[in-house]
Amino acid sequence: MEKILFALCEGPHDVAFLYRILRVNGLQKYSKPIGEFPDPLNKYFASEAAGEGLEQLKLEEARNRRLPSEVLARGNDALVLLYAIGGDSKAEFRRKLLQDIARMYGRRPPEEKKIETGTAAECSVLYFFDADSKGIAARFQEICRELSGILGLTVSLSADSPQYRHSNGITYAAYIFAEAGKQTGKLENILLPLMHRNNEEIFRQAENYMELHDPDRLPRLKVKIVGGQLTEIRDRNEKGIFHRDKSVIGVAAQLQNSGSTNTVCIKHSDYLTRNKIVSDPSCQEIWHTFEALIVPTP
Repeated sequence: MEKILFALCEGPHDVAFLYRILRVNGLQKYSKPIGEFPDPLNKYFASEAAGEGLEQLKLEEARNRRLPSEVLARGNDALVLLYAIGGDSKAEFRRKLLQDIARMYGRRPPEEKKIETGTAAECSVLYFFDADSKGIAARFQEICRELSGILGLTVSLSADSPQYRHSNGITYAAYIFAEAGKQTGKLENILLPLMHRNNEEIFRQAENYMELHDPDRLPRLKVKIVGGQLTEIRDRNEKGIFHRDKSVIGVAAQLQNSGSTNTVCIKHSDYLTRNKIVSDPSCQEIWHTFEALIVPTP
């Protein structure tokens, strides 16, 4: 492979949506065993899958390895690794992954590398974040601060000039999800209008169902011992999370994929079609961001 791209996403919904965009633009799912991945990814993934001190980890920690959720290939030219890492609270996870990437693909003297690469592949890292209420500019600033702290140099990224090439040969870039024409928003502001189109009645009914939402039921119902007796009480310190847009997608998903998660719906449902994706300005912009990093220069 000439190019390797690590795409760092906040969650599995982002990964599923980007997977659809990449597939309709010609990339194929890369399903080879770990041992057949290009070097040094094969050794790195094998090491991550095995883990160090695995017997000391809790089960939920053991599942949280630095492995991609999806891998796609553009012929024999490029490999795209989509990671569902998490948002603001997962900075340490990103730091460790970025340090591993730098050790594998950074242009340093061989004696300074902990992992021998044996590869001349060009490497890129592409952040995906929601703008949320902070706004696009603020998100870029956060990413720049994070990268600057990890790389030990001043990183400059913005919506106007999204790419920054580090001196060790790794390209860092970012894309911020926002509502069309606005500086704030999130993935669902792009995703829901696409899914809604030509499925208006389904989504109208799903939105009506959301009117049954009762915020008093968000605290989790827990079985606890009170006065020596088992009883059920609502734990006000541990609440569920209600995101209306995510819930609407989940309800609509059940008509095609019973019992499935939103991730399955986004990845497989016909609420998203190739024509919708290739004609949508936001999807085109996302694809062009990928394209600039994975298509070999003539």
